[in-house]
Amino acid sequence: MNSKIKKIIVPACLMLTLAGCADMNDKHRSWLEDGEIVYIGKVDSVHAFSGDERVLFRYWISDPRAKTLNIKWSLGQESLDIAIPAHIPAEPFDLFIGRNEKHIDEGNHTFQWVAHDQHGNKSVMFETTANIYGERYQNRLNNRSIISAEADGTDVKLTWGGVSNNDEVGLNVRYVNTSDVPVSLFFATEEASSVVIRNVKLTDPVTYRTLFLPEPTAIDTFAAVAQKVNVKTTINVVLNKPVAHSDINADNQGGDMAVNGDRTTATRWVTDDSNNEHWIEVDLQGFFSINAMGLWRDMSNATQHMPQFRLQAWIDDQWVDVVSEDNNELAVYYKEFESVTTDRVRWYIPPYTNNRVRLCQLEVYSITEY
Repeated sequence: MNSKIKKIIVPACLMLTLAGCADMNDKHRSWLEDGEIVYIGKVDSVHAFSGDERVLFRYWISDPRAKTLNIKWSLGQESLDIAIPAHIPAEPFDLFIGRNEKHIDEGNHTFQWVAHDQHGNKSVMFETTANIYGERYQNRLNNRSIISAEADGTDVKLTWGGVSNNDEVGLNVRYVNTSDVPVSLFFATEEASSVVIRNVKLTDPVTYRTLFLPEPTAIDTFAAVAQKVNVKTTINVVLNKPVAHSDINADNQGGDMAVNGDRTTATRWVTDDSNNEHWIEVDLQGFFSINAMGLWRDMSNATQHMPQFRLQAWIDDQWVDVVSEDNNELAVYYKEFESVTTDRVRWYIPPYTNNRVRLCQLEVYSITEY
């Protein structure tokens, strides 16, 4: 009986097994009919360097079978095919995309890389992302604010405010020098708070642009719109010029001591103690447009602070007051006034009690902005 059962069961099992195999083959028949799929090695690595409407890719691919690359972006709407030259596996290649044959919109993009061999076999996809910068980023850039631009002869000291954008990498300053040669200088952010540019032709514009790098490894530097600098030149027109004075206290305390450039009490013009008028007249040795003055006074005597004084300019054959003070108590005094043109100035103390002069320095300025 058992022998008969075995004879029946074994053939039945074989038939079921064959039927199952037939069903499995049916599932894969469409794939097997096309032959075995062969994949070549994909791109090993890609480094992306962002730019202005472009990107630089540095990529490595070690499979020698790979002959071409297909790169897609913008959700597959844009693509590029390139040949892969023969190379050693560790050798990288650089590829620029953008600006010329292919345009890339500003924004973040995903790039898909697929390698192909000469037989049509391809690799598994490699994906990488990159930021593309352009007009929107450019329009957000502003120059660092400039605090002052002061000329000393033909040298100009430029002073800027603090950094307001972390992308800033420096400043570009352009001017024409005294030999009529255009000059372009770069100052890194860390050194750009205050700089001196030399031999500047002041009658030509001085401009600057703040430079930005959107990413530390970006290949393109962006710049704010060029901004003109208003250079101020200040000339002390009375410095070491010929002087006449009303009176002095001693031979070494003459009026010339008040225009020798020493603002300390080491040298002074000191008058007598008569309570009469006192004055110092300076020949400018040429006509100047003057618009400011400064005084440095010795205030050691509590009762003789020279609170009243006049700065006068010789205009139309008469002395004209351009600054008039009646109650000044400042040891260091500065005043700007409406510009006048003259070749002589006079600092005048009217007669009053305790009007004795102890003047360390008188400065009269011609201030011009270019």
